[in-house]
Amino acid sequence: MKKTGLILGPLVLALIASFGLPKMSAFAKHRMGMTDMIGAAKTSADHEKLAAHYEQEAKAARAKAEEHKMMADAYRKGGGPLIEKLHFDQHCDALSKSYTSMADDFEALAKAEHEAAKQANK
Repeated sequence: MKKTGLILGPLVLALIASFGLPKMSAFAKHRMGMTDMIGAAKTSADHEKLAAHYEQEAKAARAKAEEHKMMADAYRKGGGPLIEKLHFDQHCDALSKSYTSMADDFEALAKAEHEAAKQANK
């Protein structure tokens, strides 16, 4: 029995890791792609493409902020001693605030890229 666990444990971990590898690879490729895009941005179209990406990121961050705001409200409505002790609502409030700040930053980046696109045309 113990021998089976010693064999199956690493196999299960390897299987779980194999499902995550494509996602990690895609994430790394996406991030490296952004770095390359930023470094190569020379034309108006390049800057507009970056602006569009930042606007999409801002939209996603705002959605996450709203999701966590609703979660905080749900925790407050549910209440109970465990909720009050662990402050789940406060954690969600903090995440909502953080995502809102992130969205603001992405919107500022998008605005700057739109301005860079205008300057590239000159």
